[in-house]
Amino acid sequence: MIDPSLSTSKPIVHKAECSKCGGVRNCDIRGKHTKSYDDEHFWSQTVWYILECRGCENVFVKTVDTNSEEYDQDYSADGSGEVITTMVETIQYWPALSQRKEPEWMSEYGVDAENMRVLHAPLKELYGALNNDLRMLAAIGIRTVYDIASELLGIDPTLGFGQKLDALLDGKHIGPLDKERLEVIVDAGSASAHRGWLPQLADLATMMDVLEHFINEAFVVPVRRKRLNEEALKVKGTVPPKPSRRKKKVEAK
Repeated sequence: MIDPSLSTSKPIVHKAECSKCGGVRNCDIRGKHTKSYDDEHFWSQTVWYILECRGCENVFVKTVDTNSEEYDQDYSADGSGEVITTMVETIQYWPALSQRKEPEWMSEYGVDAENMRVLHAPLKELYGALNNDLRMLAAIGIRTVYDIASELLGIDPTLGFGQKLDALLDGKHIGPLDKERLEVIVDAGSASAHRGWLPQLADLATMMDVLEHFINEAFVVPVRRKRLNEEALKVKGTVPPKPSRRKKKVEAK
């Protein structure tokens, strides 16, 4: 049900956190619905907003929950002794606000590297799990993305995880320190998949740092280096050549 008060031609401004452009933004309210419950002992209210960011035009949903049991009280600042009651608001967004921003080499079109389409979908799933606080699934997803990336580098998928790391090192896709770091995140993902380990947010942040570094160094950097070399050669082709020394001597005579 759309709030009739929103049918006016003048948009109503509401401040909210935009998940696309980031930060608190002025938004137009495109729809509003209130759902309430009330009896003699307890009341609650949920207000749903359909919002459009005035900066990037992202459309999203915000809910504001309040109830009679959750409030703060304090004395007024004027010294009158009046007690001021402020209801505690529980705010949620859909889609959920990003807890882990995607790296600059990843966009809606995929990873900025060659033949990476197969890795795009699992990476998107992984960031979705992170943003919705599905920590155990995110840890398993990190292990899955590592396995897919290893196979893209030509590593036999039937090898055990230790053998895969050795093969990556032998193929010069990673260095010794990379191997140690990757061993940690692979073991952590296995712990979530097989032993029910629930990582903390700080653990996941470190695991993602390791995974993103691996993907960037193994796939993105080589492609960008090749692209930069090609662009440099193009510039070289436009630069006029230096006059030869022999020609200069003839002119001097």
